[in-house]
Amino acid sequence: MRDYLRAVAAVARKDLVLELRDKRNVSSTLVFALLIVVVFAFVFGQEGDSGTVARGALWIAVVFAGTVGVTRAITTEGENRAVEGLMLAPVDRSALYLGKVVSATVFVTVVGWLSLVFVAVFLDHAFGSTVVAVAGVVPLGALGFCAVGVLLAFVTLESPLQESVLPVLLVPLVIPVILAGVELSLNPGDGDWLRLLVIYNGLVLVAGWATFDYVVEE
Repeated sequence: MRDYLRAVAAVARKDLVLELRDKRNVSSTLVFALLIVVVFAFVFGQEGDSGTVARGALWIAVVFAGTVGVTRAITTEGENRAVEGLMLAPVDRSALYLGKVVSATVFVTVVGWLSLVFVAVFLDHAFGSTVVAVAGVVPLGALGFCAVGVLLAFVTLESPLQESVLPVLLVPLVIPVILAGVELSLNPGDGDWLRLLVIYNGLVLVAGWATFDYVVEE
């Protein structure tokens, strides 16, 4: 078990180090998230309820910016057949999946937290005193999002239309994450939605962990 967790940590650390060295993915994703929040602020900020607009802007930024981030992070493994080297590593392939999920979750969480900052700047006091609780919901949403996103990114890795196909497959499957995130942003103490999000995360993680070996074999 210790070797398994060490392999998960090594994969996650490798991905995060690459992201820090090549900041193009991070910067482009953050700019994309900022533009979403700015558009929401200018289009809906003067007419709609600030809390509703803030929740919509936050989770749309997380979903779309996260999709871009996950796609590009997995696409790098397809360059120069790097994914084949990963598959030859003397570790259980499910450890590669979990490592990718961890690194992608960190990435999407950072995007979500910075989007929350953007929302606070452009939609002043939209979340009020619940902003810290909402910040705690973001990693839970990011985990479910990435558990599905990483698996689908590997499924579509060899497709020339990956960047077009992945969002079409991903967004419908993460609707529970979006709904739970939006509702918990309104009421972070809602136990029903929190249980739904935790159960969904557990199910998709187990499903991805169990099927990843078959996915990469195909």
